[in-house]
Amino acid sequence: MARSKAPRKRKPGKSGKPSVARITPPSYPKRFMVTLSPDTDGDEPDEFFYETPAEAIQHCVRLGPQFFLDTQFYPPQVTIIRGFEQHPGEADGTGYDSIDGAMTESMPLDEFMTCTELEIMPVSFDPWDKSTDNWADEPDCDCDCDCDCGQYVDFRFTGKIPGL
Repeated sequence: MARSKAPRKRKPGKSGKPSVARITPPSYPKRFMVTLSPDTDGDEPDEFFYETPAEAIQHCVRLGPQFFLDTQFYPPQVTIIRGFEQHPGEADGTGYDSIDGAMTESMPLDEFMTCTELEIMPVSFDPWDKSTDNWADEPDCDCDCDCDCGQYVDFRFTGKIPGL
């Protein structure tokens, strides 16, 4: 039986090579999140995402608050900005981490929430005030004692709170 010499019609994409579909890599949100408190109870909080902790620190210094969230970990880690180094290496001497001159400490989100809700660890929601070298809503001290009650507590969370 004779075969037809006419070329066969080929279906698109069915050649000897597998077709390569262009797959775009997944787009993840930026890692560091700064959340501003809403003005009223009914409002949603404003959330800002940044690629690096240095960008998040710059936001906190200009607009507040004193802390930001690292969303890469589970549970998420909260980084608290404790101050700024006056000379290189000061953070190491005080036991804090250093990120671009900012002295920071980190803790899991659930411990941070517990400590702030119980007012064990006060944090500021205002920006950094260069004139006082502290957060802008630093509590005022009206007493004549030689105390540091006008400063934020240098709190270091060292373990679990009994009973929680």
